Amino acid sequence: MAVERANALVSAVLAGLLKRKRSIAAALMYMLALGRDVRANCWDLSEKAGLEPGDGTFHRLLGRYRWSWEHGRDLLPGLAQQALGTGPDDDDDGIGPGLAVDETTDLKRGAATACVSPQHSGVTGKTENCVTWVFSALVTATGQAWAWFDLYMPECWAKDPARRKKAGIPRGLRFATKPELAIAQVKAVIERGVRICWVAAGEVYGRSGDFRAACRALFLSYVVIVPCDCRVTLAKGTAPVRAEDAARDAVFERRSAGNGAKGPRWGWRALLATADTEEFLLVRKMNREKSPYTYYLCHAAPGRSATLKYFVTIAGRRWPVETSFKSGKDGFAWDQSQVVTWTAQNRHTLLAALAMIRIIFLRAFLASENTDGELPAVPEAAAVPEPAASASGTSTDLRIHPGADIVPAVAELPCPADIPPVRLSDTETARIDALTRAYTGGLLSRDRLAFHFRWSHWRRRHQARARWSHYSARLALLTG
Repeated sequence: MAVERANALVSAVLAGLLKRKRSIAAALMYMLALGRDVRANCWDLSEKAGLEPGDGTFHRLLGRYRWSWEHGRDLLPGLAQQALGTGPDDDDDGIGPGLAVDETTDLKRGAATACVSPQHSGVTGKTENCVTWVFSALVTATGQAWAWFDLYMPECWAKDPARRKKAGIPRGLRFATKPELAIAQVKAVIERGVRICWVAAGEVYGRSGDFRAACRALFLSYVVIVPCDCRVTLAKGTAPVRAEDAARDAVFERRSAGNGAKGPRWGWRALLATADTEEFLLVRKMNREKSPYTYYLCHAAPGRSATLKYFVTIAGRRWPVETSFKSGKDGFAWDQSQVVTWTAQNRHTLLAALAMIRIIFLRAFLASENTDGELPAVPEAAAVPEPAASASGTSTDLRIHPGADIVPAVAELPCPADIPPVRLSDTETARIDALTRAYTGGLLSRDRLAFHFRWSHWRRRHQARARWSHYSARLALLTG
């Protein structure tokens, strides 16, 4: 059974972190309780997990239990690589697997939470009281998963020993900028045997010369965003100019960064050489009034061609890290935690990352095992009585439909072969997992489970039809 295989895989990982069976069971229960329908505080998670009122198991798991979240984080890169199916000979679509680096914020109230301070929040676009996390997501042509994370410690915390002690921040931890954290993350992922070919990052990291130099030293390609006032030397012997000034005389070509949910991500792109023979300036022009230009500094690793297509494709691979943030927050309530100490925050984040990887494995297991829509077995003692009849049909036609839904022909026009099918999302896989566990626990009838699964399949078929509608509209604009 797919759910049991996914649980066994994650339990084996937890067994290397926690020694007692009840502690391993508590960690697995915590991960299974995470979801979009519950706030990720210990009381609400305990209620969803079926623990008795006042049970402090999850509080102890995040606080007093002796286990190393650092060791668990060391395992993330390998688990992410295994879950996404990347191997030493896998080069995806000619680009290869890579890392997308970015930060996200978790809004907080008060001043007790470790590392909380007024900081710029990309979530709201303004300064908020929040904690900031730096993540590296392993990205392939088929998916993404968190491979490393760090809780960013502001300087005001680094210089306050008393406050640090109260929040449980290790004494030996030193202040590090976000680019410094990102450099350490890229090195850590490579040191753990994960193959990556490129790095894509936002403006915080793109403006750091040290970050770009570190990627070069590791023989990695990179495409990083830089601000419009970034100084670029276009030719030897000339004065540096702002990136926005360098792009004024550029020749733009219409290129796509890949196929998205609503069509090819077309845009006007230009690639400019710089005085550094190994670094290029990529400019993207969009049809919008506010901030129509985006600027990137690019580098092709040895053995890679420094072409416009190559850099544009990598630039399009930065967005999956944002997708992983959305999955973590919307699907697993990662940002709903109310823990305040350094250790508890990192343990919660690790368990959320493992829960997301579990779902990726579960989706793969469903696709390989349940193509005929076989039902999981339910204990007789927990069975829910079935109604005499069902208006929507019988449960014998139940199918999970884990595979991809091919975009159908519309108005007798066949779907182009390069339009991606609609695959089972992380959030929908988590929902199917929750429904299946409710059924096996005797909380859901067979007919009701069939009803939910039929709706799940209908949603994806509707998304497939809508996808071709979006694509046909965009393609019509290109040919009109």
